[in-house]
Amino acid sequence: MLRTIFVLAIMGIGFVYAFQGAIYSLMFYLWIAYFRPEQWVWDPWVRSISLSWIAGVATVAAALVSKKRWPVNVRVVLLALFLLQSLLSAMASTHSPDAWPHWIEFAKTIAITYLIVVLTPDVSTFRLVLMVIGLSLGFEAAKQGWVGLLTHPGETNTNDLPLLGDNNGIAVGMLMLVPILTTLAATATGRSERMMFRFLAFGTVYRAIATYSRGGFIACAALGAVYLFRSKRRLLASLAVAVSCLMIAPVMPTQFWDRMRTIDDASDNSSLGRLHFWRVAVAMANDNPLLGVGHDAYNATYDKYDSSHGDFGSARSVHSIWFGSFAELGYPGLVLFAAQLLLAFRAAARARAAARRIPGQAHLQHYAFGLEGALVAFVVGGSFVPMQYNEMAWHVIGLTISLDGLARAALDSRQVSPPAVEGAPVAGVLQGVPA
Repeated sequence: MLRTIFVLAIMGIGFVYAFQGAIYSLMFYLWIAYFRPEQWVWDPWVRSISLSWIAGVATVAAALVSKKRWPVNVRVVLLALFLLQSLLSAMASTHSPDAWPHWIEFAKTIAITYLIVVLTPDVSTFRLVLMVIGLSLGFEAAKQGWVGLLTHPGETNTNDLPLLGDNNGIAVGMLMLVPILTTLAATATGRSERMMFRFLAFGTVYRAIATYSRGGFIACAALGAVYLFRSKRRLLASLAVAVSCLMIAPVMPTQFWDRMRTIDDASDNSSLGRLHFWRVAVAMANDNPLLGVGHDAYNATYDKYDSSHGDFGSARSVHSIWFGSFAELGYPGLVLFAAQLLLAFRAAARARAAARRIPGQAHLQHYAFGLEGALVAFVVGGSFVPMQYNEMAWHVIGLTISLDGLARAALDSRQVSPPAVEGAPVAGVLQGVPA
């Protein structure tokens, strides 16, 4: 009962602030989406309330009455086209009744993704969005990670998260969160805040490893490589990675390492299953090249295309963002999905370039680094997990669109001195002109 009162009190405060402006409403929605307060209570009537939909509608309404600029660019158009492709796919699917509820949820995800672009026109609100995401998901993740490491090191953590799904999705989601937390640490204004986010990041890393997910393990290795490659202080980055490995690796038992060794074992039944599921996805896409088998309809269609006749079970998952998009949305869906991710990486690269060119814009490089790391974890880990419609992944994509806008605004606002007048000293003419 006390937990219910506590959660309801926080929700009440959130709703009050949500009516103070669109940005507050967005923050409230993100807290609900990542923290999932209804999962913390036992009362069934609270669990039955569609909190995210209520907060989502409130956010859309607040944005509509605000005076914010609604940007339209190539990335935004691609968002709309991908949503349209998934809509047509859901409508044309033989499993349309099953696909339709999933599409409705995905439409809300895309709407919030666009509102992130609309409502984060400056650095302060951009960091606020990152902070809400980082704390809402990272607090519980880091708590489970640290408690697991200190009280029962090496044991599997099988706690599901509604936002991310099973252990594979949790591993990828946690590793997407880690670079966001380290970015918040890098841009912190005080030592205590910086240490807090680093503390959360390490706990989140262990939470990911404790899932025993092989896809997550590969994503973790890729994320470590990105840190070593991108970091300006490679010695410090190498030391941080080494310390993390020395703290985690020794506590992992033999069964963990035995499982990781099967990653490149072609005879492993799980690996054989994934290869088969991907072949089935190709067959689905080739039979339905324009629209695929339907939004989120791979599982429902699997048995029809299963050439193994049930050797790997029935109604199986595709286990890949790439083959999932391909099978469910056809060739156009895969192209749109890949294009959005490629442009997201390009936006991060442009932000880093802007930071190098403009004095005082180092924060752009930190944010680019964090979002790029999240994308690497998603692309690598998602190659083995069906997360192509995951809300967190699309929010990261939306943040790269916002970051691109911040970088462009920084470039446009560079101060150049007025033209020289007769007799003016050369130093005065050159002042403010970039090298």
